[in-house]
Amino acid sequence: MNADLKHRNARAIISVGAVLVALAFGACGGGGSSGTASVGDCIDAGKQVVDCSSSSATQKLVSDQSDPKAIACVQIGSNPQTEVKVGDGTFCAEKVK
Repeated sequence: MNADLKHRNARAIISVGAVLVALAFGACGGGGSSGTASVGDCIDAGKQVVDCSSSSATQKLVSDQSDPKAIACVQIGSNPQTEVKVGDGTFCAEKVK
């Protein structure tokens, strides 16, 4: 009976460990979908993160509006910024040059 209890405890620990690894992987942007956007990333017309050298890249994310020190998007000048929502984040973006 003692061996059976150890076996159940080991399974429980492994299960909890697997859940923690899955959560950590997801929080780091793993999974291969559009991923988590961050400043410096480029997006396409569908607001999906793409490589900045891709021909489908239309905008580059230049500031994260959730940052406590963020300022409003600069909408003057030759390359005005627009506010875009990518995933759960809101960013200022400008056209890819």
